[in-house]
Amino acid sequence: MRLKNFLLISLTVFSFAFAKAQELGDCNIMLSIFAENAKSKNYNEAYKQLGPLVENCPDASLAIYQYGEQLFEHRLKKKIGVEKDNVTGLLSMLHTQVTKYPGQVDVTRKKIEIARNMQKYSVGTSEEQFQILHELFTQDKENFTDPNGMIVYFKLAEIQFKESQISLKDLFKIYDELTTHLESLQDERSKVVADLLSKQETVALTDKEIKTIGYQESNLKNYGIVMGSVNGTLGELANCEKLIPLYEEEFEANQMSKEWLSNVLVRLQKKDCTDAPLYIKSVKALHAINPSAKTALGLGNIAKNTKEKFQYWDQAIELGIDNDSKATIYYKKGNTYRSQGQYASARREYLNATALRPSFGLPYLRIADMVAKSTGSCGSNPFEKRAVNWIAARYAEKAARVDPSLKNNATRAAAAYNGAAPGKRDVFSNSNYNTGDTITFNCWVGESVRIPNF
Repeated sequence: MRLKNFLLISLTVFSFAFAKAQELGDCNIMLSIFAENAKSKNYNEAYKQLGPLVENCPDASLAIYQYGEQLFEHRLKKKIGVEKDNVTGLLSMLHTQVTKYPGQVDVTRKKIEIARNMQKYSVGTSEEQFQILHELFTQDKENFTDPNGMIVYFKLAEIQFKESQISLKDLFKIYDELTTHLESLQDERSKVVADLLSKQETVALTDKEIKTIGYQESNLKNYGIVMGSVNGTLGELANCEKLIPLYEEEFEANQMSKEWLSNVLVRLQKKDCTDAPLYIKSVKALHAINPSAKTALGLGNIAKNTKEKFQYWDQAIELGIDNDSKATIYYKKGNTYRSQGQYASARREYLNATALRPSFGLPYLRIADMVAKSTGSCGSNPFEKRAVNWIAARYAEKAARVDPSLKNNATRAAAAYNGAAPGKRDVFSNSNYNTGDTITFNCWVGESVRIPNF
């Protein structure tokens, strides 16, 4: 009761002080009292003070509009007051931050918030909402990293297509650029995770490094959700059946255009449409007018035998193909070696692929499978032959950590490999091995593993 009375008295005193400061035109005191209320989440009182503060002291501080943003978000979340008025207030707070304090706020992030809230609360037209995000993505892609903003951007793009405001080709272009940007962000985050996981194999990580892994894995999960949403939104439009007719009708007019042919090949390769006659004649046409790394890659993809494929793929790498395509080449070469039982060569190519595309989890899963299949040839005794599964599990776990799209399958695979490895009873009953001992394999695996502390 005493505490309640104290709080009521305090609120009364602060309200009186604010009113007095308003009467005297003392912006510093008004701002101080408003900020204190906002910081302590006393939003009802802060709401009463926001209007007079904006009216009398509009340029006093960026904090007015930052706290105002929080205040209106709270009111919308808790459904306090009239929703339309709260949305108008929120957008006003965001617009003011962008226009008055561009050097102190992340303008791109704030504009994304403006567009998202316009879309969420049906403010303006879908075209207006789309144009805000499209301009941001086009002009400041580097800072366009908000997952929710990306989802809204592509949903609005699809609406523009359905309303005939943009063409199917324009929609595909946005899709290609957005997914390429997403893959780049995933690679950037995955490399941080992969590097720290590799470091963890030899030394203990600091608390900060462990938190970094968790933070980046959360980013990867969110970007994985975005990728799934974008692909789901595009649906059946982004497949070979739709792409090929779209470009087939333009081929005759553009078969001597290096730019057009290059763009078509990139998109067909991304969608794995490399068996289509359009792909074959496009890559041959481009190679005829401008031999390059891309055309060498294309010729490798359509080659009929392994030797010819490798010849063209190696040529594409030598000619400087982009890292994403190079990673795909290494992965395909790894698959070929794996199918031939050349596991050491396959692993080399798979690791080359992950070095270029850190968020590429499939190569790690393929290595895990090869390691697990080598229990008969790796290890000098039955215990060590089973212990090789720990290395297989390690690769599967890495696949799960760097590539959220594989998390479920990779986690199950890791559990299966660990289940096939020696257990606690096996270690305690074997006098030659103890927890923490290191086992080194002299077969093609050539790696070491420590016996876990069960």
